[in-house]
Amino acid sequence: MRKLYPGMGIRWTVAVAWMLVGALPAVARAEPPAVQNRVATHGVSVEKNVMIRARDGVLLAVDLYRPTQEASPTPARFPTLLTRTPYDKTGVEGEGRYYAGRGYVVVANDVRGRYASQGTWRMMVDDPADGYDVVEWIAAQPWSDGRVGTFGTSYPGGTQHALAEMNPPHLTTMVPVDALSNCGVSGMRHGGAFELRFMNWVHQIGAPNSRAALANPELRRALVESGARIREHVDALPVRAGMSPLKLAPEYESWLIEAMHSGPQAPLWHAKGMSVIDHVPDYADVPVLHLTGWYDSWTRQVSLNYEVLSRSKKSPQRLIIGPWVHGGQGSNHAGEVEFTTDAALDLRALRLRWYDRWMKGENLPDDPPVMLYIMGTGDDRRSASGRLMHGGAWRAEREWPIKRASSTSFYMHGGGQLSPEPPREPSGSTTYNYDPRQPVPTIGGNISSNQGLITNGGYDQRPRGDTHAALNRLPLSERRDVLVFHTPPLDHDIEVTGSVEAKLWVASSAPDTDFTVKLVEEIAPNPDYPLGFDLNIGDSILRMRYREGLDHEAGPMRPGEVVPITITLYPTANVFKKGSRIRVDVSSSNYPRFDRNPNTGEPLGEFRRMVTAENTLYHDSAHPSRVVLPIVAAESR
Repeated sequence: MRKLYPGMGIRWTVAVAWMLVGALPAVARAEPPAVQNRVATHGVSVEKNVMIRARDGVLLAVDLYRPTQEASPTPARFPTLLTRTPYDKTGVEGEGRYYAGRGYVVVANDVRGRYASQGTWRMMVDDPADGYDVVEWIAAQPWSDGRVGTFGTSYPGGTQHALAEMNPPHLTTMVPVDALSNCGVSGMRHGGAFELRFMNWVHQIGAPNSRAALANPELRRALVESGARIREHVDALPVRAGMSPLKLAPEYESWLIEAMHSGPQAPLWHAKGMSVIDHVPDYADVPVLHLTGWYDSWTRQVSLNYEVLSRSKKSPQRLIIGPWVHGGQGSNHAGEVEFTTDAALDLRALRLRWYDRWMKGENLPDDPPVMLYIMGTGDDRRSASGRLMHGGAWRAEREWPIKRASSTSFYMHGGGQLSPEPPREPSGSTTYNYDPRQPVPTIGGNISSNQGLITNGGYDQRPRGDTHAALNRLPLSERRDVLVFHTPPLDHDIEVTGSVEAKLWVASSAPDTDFTVKLVEEIAPNPDYPLGFDLNIGDSILRMRYREGLDHEAGPMRPGEVVPITITLYPTANVFKKGSRIRVDVSSSNYPRFDRNPNTGEPLGEFRRMVTAENTLYHDSAHPSRVVLPIVAAESR
């Protein structure tokens, strides 16, 4: 595979380089000229805790960063950039001074019920209307030229989508990064299971920084100490009202209990603020730059947003996916894996170019619709920083998903073989015991944070000393409850770019259980990794009560009944190199990325018992379980 921009430095401002891209798909290009980050042209004045009255009378606090007239004569009115955050608006000062120095007013807003803003926090419930009110307040100010753009990562990315669903008249453009959205599909509820990183968020970020805790240092200290015991909290599930320290931050306890009791069909996950795909007709028709990473917790949701908005809106939608963990756009590594230096972006400069184009009308050529970092073209030796040098390269594309990617089935066979040839055996299955008291431990993946519970990114699939739920440090492939299927060593490179699906035939002794799938590249041994390196590429889960779809519960399974299921993994872009193996792991837990299914069929969030299930995967001619990979042929790269 050819590198699009050879030799670029670590702080590559990728979007400017895109202007030089001609015909797509990408071909080798000369290195573009050096790009300088635009210098500040204004002084900056700061005004703290200006209060905005929302439509229901609640006062929302903002900090203002405004360009001054010190550097040169300028107009009195400026375009404005807004970020709405639950993480304390004072943390936005760097961005505030950066953009204000370059001719933008920056408004940093604590969301309702957080830090200096009044009211009660309710996850995303009030953010559509509050966001609308703040945008329109900005447009009415004497320093505003009426154009409002937005920025923010993660939850502040979700607040952008939330206000866009209210279509405020003065919203001009947005740059949501790793943005919370489509939370019932994945991100919070995931295939019917619950992503425990949001239990982690409530215990370690939400409750300790609640308004009650910030007003009471002793309470805050106690909640911080409680949050440090997050592993014990997840092991003690389910959450019961009034039975944990969260009772002292009741809005956070009530949200967590509601979320853990609500299946993906519940209205909670489909309301404005929680979902983009449910509210596309209401969504503002403005230019949006969507960013995420292959190891981000919101990769699938961001790509879904791009897909639906690019089809339905007239304004340009652009998508960038790099080899990053959550919020890792400025880094060129993800967990134990390292990429080329140009994988790291200067996010501030990238956004600045976007805003200059869409808010100041600068005459800049259009960007390619999609920019992808294709992982896996490195030598897989140990880098100077001690990581696997997996490498990769950027590539411009016309669309997402890539139309020229060919959906190619790899079938599971007895003996652990994975092959393009369908099974011919008239019978064949593998049964294992899934014991929720001894779950398969999570090792890396699409997770948002490393705050004492789990680590994110690419990892060799061998537990470490601090891997939660791991009773030993043997590779996951040695576990009896992990079914491993892999190809022979590849005789040529295979690029997989797009969403991956597993289509399985399964049965269980339990009325409800989970099935998990993980895509792995088994990297061949080399002098730096004499045992090889089992690199996680993507994973997912399906709770069997949702085997017929996420819009309803299908009811209990009948013991031994064989049913077809589809598990959709997060999208990826990876070159499985010659000599490596493509591997698929099938199991029934991935903990604590996902909550454990107790196998009892009790209502979500209400179990009191755990039992062992006998789960079976079928792989015969009548039940051809397989993984479907979107393969991009070498001649079309």
